Amino acid sequence: MEKHQAQHAADANLYQELFARVPIGLYRTTPAGNIIDVNPALLRMLGYTDKEALLGESATSVYANPESRKLWRAEMEARGTVSSFEAEWKRRDGSLIWVEENSHAVSDPGGLILHYEGSAQDITARKAIALELVQEKARFEQLFAAAPEAVVLCDNDAVVQRVNAEFTRLFGYSEDEVLGHAIDDLVASGLADLLAEANRVTANIASGETTFAETQRRRKDGRLVHVSILGKPVFVEGEQVGLYAIYRDISARKEAEGALAQETARFEQLFAAAPEAIVLCANDGSILRMNAEFTRLFGYSEDEALGRDIDRLVAPEINGLQDEAKGITQQIADGQSSFVETRRRRKDGHLIHVSILGEPILIDGDQVAVYGIYRDISARKEAEAALAASQAKVERLHEAADALGEAKSEEDVYRITVGAAEDVLGFSLGILCIAEDDEFICRAVSSSIDVEELGRTKINPHGVAVQSLETGQPIIVNDPTAESLPYGIPPSSRSLICAPIGKIGIFQAASATVNAFGDEDGRLLAILLGHTAVAAGRLRLQQELIRQARHDALTGVFNRHYFNEMIAQEVMRASRYNHPIGLLMIDVDRFKEINDRYGHQTGDMVLKEIADVLRDTVRQTDMIVRYGGDEFLVMLTETGEDAEEAAVRVRDAVFGSAKLREISGFDVTVSVGSIFWHPGTGTPIEEALATADARMYEDKRGR
Repeated sequence: MEKHQAQHAADANLYQELFARVPIGLYRTTPAGNIIDVNPALLRMLGYTDKEALLGESATSVYANPESRKLWRAEMEARGTVSSFEAEWKRRDGSLIWVEENSHAVSDPGGLILHYEGSAQDITARKAIALELVQEKARFEQLFAAAPEAVVLCDNDAVVQRVNAEFTRLFGYSEDEVLGHAIDDLVASGLADLLAEANRVTANIASGETTFAETQRRRKDGRLVHVSILGKPVFVEGEQVGLYAIYRDISARKEAEGALAQETARFEQLFAAAPEAIVLCANDGSILRMNAEFTRLFGYSEDEALGRDIDRLVAPEINGLQDEAKGITQQIADGQSSFVETRRRRKDGHLIHVSILGEPILIDGDQVAVYGIYRDISARKEAEAALAASQAKVERLHEAADALGEAKSEEDVYRITVGAAEDVLGFSLGILCIAEDDEFICRAVSSSIDVEELGRTKINPHGVAVQSLETGQPIIVNDPTAESLPYGIPPSSRSLICAPIGKIGIFQAASATVNAFGDEDGRLLAILLGHTAVAAGRLRLQQELIRQARHDALTGVFNRHYFNEMIAQEVMRASRYNHPIGLLMIDVDRFKEINDRYGHQTGDMVLKEIADVLRDTVRQTDMIVRYGGDEFLVMLTETGEDAEEAAVRVRDAVFGSAKLREISGFDVTVSVGSIFWHPGTGTPIEEALATADARMYEDKRGR
């Protein structure tokens, strides 16, 4: 008996030693679920230092969700054991951990349960990894389904295992029609050369090589499409388990490249045949190319000029001309445009008057070269010298040129032009028209006649105005017949002068006096209109650049880049006048469905129509922004209207759009998140934007 008791005591001591030292959490509870013992590992797991804090407590208290304990007890009662039971436990500091429990009931010989004992292992890290894997798989599935390129997954034998929606759209097959088939048999059949090329590409990928190709592939309907193909093998733990290929439809790009080739050919023809001398230089001023007119104007052959410094070639070291030339070249090399009228030297040493237009050449924002356009203005300079007797006219012309250079709008350009022309020529009536399609549009007149009265008129291809435009020269008609007079010129006119404004329009003036205009008037008018053309071209270019920089190309509303520039100004203005700013974050519901069902063209039509609906719904002073993808943002400034009221109007307007319904085939709706930002709250505007975005998603979830 004593030996048995000693052995029992030794076993108990060994159990207690193991209970205390084992690295995983161990516990005992009463049949009712009260904790009667825990080991140090479990104390550490739960953040306790003294197990007295746990003894006597209900085991349910350590569960984050009491329902989990009920499930544990149900399994224990049913089986007498609990295996691999996962639940969230609460630590002493309130933080949560995931644990895996293995428990069993301890009973006496009569089957009465004495207590429960079990182990608990912290599996928080494992659960986090599992969750991350689930999320990563979900992200992959979303990307795979919504990818704008056609994606196909194959096994190592190039047999199709999966395709995305864009693949079925691009090649015209349903998913059932492609699964289990060799990829090349699907998209390269029917043409031996094409199939052989496709097999080579696939073989390269299957051999473990990343492969990129631009080629053609055949759709189900037999039509060939230009595609780029990026193919890669798929490896799992170092073993190649398959391959994938990404197909992008580059038909539009190929068409654009063809158009670019034609445009390049036209440019080369224009470059060669241009009436002005054109030279292309590196950024350091060394000559790269020149046209035939440059050779004729300066007398140098290509062999004599290529590679030489442009300023040393044509600018003599007299009267500061070479220093001036170097300054102009440096200005252009620094990225600035330059237009000057000066003198340059021919190969034979003769100095000629030239106008020089210099511009940097930018590709993707990087300056790669510069070009200069030289126009021989010697004849014009001689004419200007001959006009010394008419100094008042010349001075007026200079004033007009300065005014044109500072003009802020095309209307100002045309008004300045007509006023200057009237001072220089002295006519009864002057009309400035701009050519647009097959019409002349009156933009400015010298008399009391309203511009709107003249309006538009069809261009007479045989008229004086067209002759002047085509020749690029002024035309003077003395004693014209009434039938030959252009539209708007009174029948009583006895003299007429027409002169082109570059290629964009025509200026015509009439006088009741016979022989009122001479060659001198034609030259002066040509000079004036040359400045007019440059000023109008400059303003048109500026307006186009501003428009492109600020507006979304598809919808015509402001882009996000411009909004980011403007929001700081609006915040400052709102703070100065204590005005709130309303923000509506708008997202098109079911937009992916529209794209998937009807294609991206229909999706684009929906976006453009929604932009039109927004324009009709909000005030002109409110700012509409394409914030990204199918997301719009409306900024409401200086308004007393509640932002949610505006949101309701937007939702109703979109839902009520018959045109959107016609485009998509169902009622298009939008989710809108709204907020009013008040400057006095101290809340950053970025936080208000984030709140509007979150409310938009709440609105979407509520649909």
